[in-house]
Amino acid sequence: MSWATALWDQLENLDKHTQWGIDFLEKYAKFVKERMEIEQTYVKQLRNLAKKFCSKQSKEDEPKFSCCLSFHAILSELNDYAGHREVIAQELGDKLHGDLMKYSQELKNDRKQYLQDWRKAQQHIEQQLKQMESDKKKFEREWKEAEKLQLRYEKLEIDMNVTKADVEKAKNQLSAQLQVVEENKEEYIIQLQSFNEEQRKYFNVTLVQICQKLQEMDERRSVTLGESYKSLGQLEQRVSPAISKCFQGMVNAGKSVDAKKDSEMVVQLYKSGLETPGDYCFEDFSQVSARTRTSSACTINGPKLDGVLPDRKIILGKARIKLSQWKRQVQ
Repeated sequence: MSWATALWDQLENLDKHTQWGIDFLEKYAKFVKERMEIEQTYVKQLRNLAKKFCSKQSKEDEPKFSCCLSFHAILSELNDYAGHREVIAQELGDKLHGDLMKYSQELKNDRKQYLQDWRKAQQHIEQQLKQMESDKKKFEREWKEAEKLQLRYEKLEIDMNVTKADVEKAKNQLSAQLQVVEENKEEYIIQLQSFNEEQRKYFNVTLVQICQKLQEMDERRSVTLGESYKSLGQLEQRVSPAISKCFQGMVNAGKSVDAKKDSEMVVQLYKSGLETPGDYCFEDFSQVSARTRTSSACTINGPKLDGVLPDRKIILGKARIKLSQWKRQVQ
């Protein structure tokens, strides 16, 4: 349906509608901007999170447990994921929001020009109408004056008490007034014809063109919004494969955790190489004096170290030495 055909007399409402359309476009642009800001905040928080949980020690100083290595892989994937979200934020800001605001300004300029053309044409036709009405009233006024002079002349013509000179004077006044009436009539006719021509041009050409331009402008706005809506989804689709790889990397990091391997590494990391202590021997204090106490025969066969039991502090010390030697080797 053409606005020029159906809404030629609704330019005030078209004025309001096109303004609403631009306001709605800017409302959507504001949505895109706030979406961009959310993405930027999200990216910043993701990177801060990854940085926070990265070990302060170098990787060389950390145990090589698979769960630790997998967690580092997850943090790396998280950083990559944040980078892809940053791409989305940049395109939302630089392309979508920037283009929308630029297009909004173009719409405002076009709309302003179209409405100025309409109001200018409207003012012109109103001035033409006023001039035509003025000429019409002037013609009407002069004609009524001529009618009065006509009646006066006719009365004087039949009045026997009036001189011939008075009758001639009244006739001349009537003749002059009729001439004025004829001149005003011609002016009125010319102005009426001019107004009718301008009015036909106003309604059949000017308003039609303005309505068409406003309709095309509003339809372009709708098309632009639709394209922007699609771009919003397509942007996510373009980045989605890269994001999926990040998530797959996290899944793979989870799969790479090897509990048995980590358990074996604990053994290699902390074993001392020493044998477990033997059984304690029984000492029979009832058979020896307090000063010459000696170890009695062990009731249970077990290892003895020349009659001296292993010192636990010595065992732990040797374990620590072996642990530090192993760490230096893995480094």
